[in-house]
Order: sequence, then structure tokens, then C-alpha cells
Amino acid sequence: MLPDVPDTPDGAVIVGRVIRNHGLDGSLRIQSYSDNPDRFQAGNPLTVAGESRAVISCHPLPDGYALLRLEGVSDAHAARRLTGQWLFAPVDPAPELPPGEYYHYQLVGLSVSTDQGEILGTIREVLITGSNDVYVVESDTGDEILLPAVTQVVKQVDLAAGELLVHLLDGLR
Repeated sequence: MLPDVPDTPDGAVIVGRVIRNHGLDGSLRIQSYSDNPDRFQAGNPLTVAGESRAVISCHPLPDGYALLRLEGVSDAHAARRLTGQWLFAPVDPAPELPPGEYYHYQLVGLSVSTDQGEILGTIREVLITGSNDVYVVESDTGDEILLPAVTQVVKQVDLAAGELLVHLLDGLR
């Protein structure tokens, strides 16, 4: 689950978090929370610490993190001040997906209920696994249930209504 998530600005989506500075040139070690790698392409705008900055470069690392260079962050001191800050990108640049496919930011926050009428909670996070995504659903009491994003479980996604209808298979609780 994403720790200490701030309010997302209108028209933006969380795409990552600055872990720490890297080296002396202003590079940032980041954790990406985006399923759209185009968000980090050179020239694209990102907002960090309330300021919009253009991406200079982004290079994935083998440990799952990435090294990001942003316009206006040119030394270790400037980069260090951004440690812990969230990265936001405009929603617009994401290409349209085929029917039945969704970006993670579209799913987070959806209310989840079963085909039996039981309300399970709200999607708080989407985990990326090797075979299929897994939705982390949190109830009002703070309990979590992990739902695989497979057709046997996910029956209907209604983004306009903010709802996800699922069928609970044996063993999912």
C-alpha cells in the first residue's frame, strides 16, 4: 500500500516517489507507481513539491527503481531536498486502452462489491505480479483482501459509477 499518499491535484495522477538523491548531478532515485512508462519520457512534465518540471532523462534500474533527471534539479543539494516527495503527471498523456483494460489510477478508489451484494471495500492499490494484477481491497474496518484481476473474479468494471463487481472464488478470504 502506498504510504502517506497526499491529495492528488486535479487532472493529475501519482506516478512515483523520490527515494533519495543519486550522485552529484541532481539525479533522483525514484520508485515508480505508474503502469505507463511513457510518463517518464524526456520532455514530459512531472510535478514534484508543487512545481512542474520537464523530464530530462529516466533510466530503469535492475532493482525496480529508476534514476530520474528533472529540469531545474542540477546538484545533489537540490535533489536531496526532494527526498520523500511524490511525483505527479497529467492524466491526459496516457493513451486510450482497448475495451476491458484499465490504468491502475482508474481502478484505485473504486468501491468493490460481490455478485451476492456484499460490500468488500475500496481498491487501495494494484499489485503487479508475473501473471496477473492483484487488487488490494481495504474494508471500512481496515481489513484487506487480495483479489486477482482475472475474468473468473472480476465481473464488471464501471468507472463512471466508481464500482467494481466481483465473484469471490473459494479461498479468496
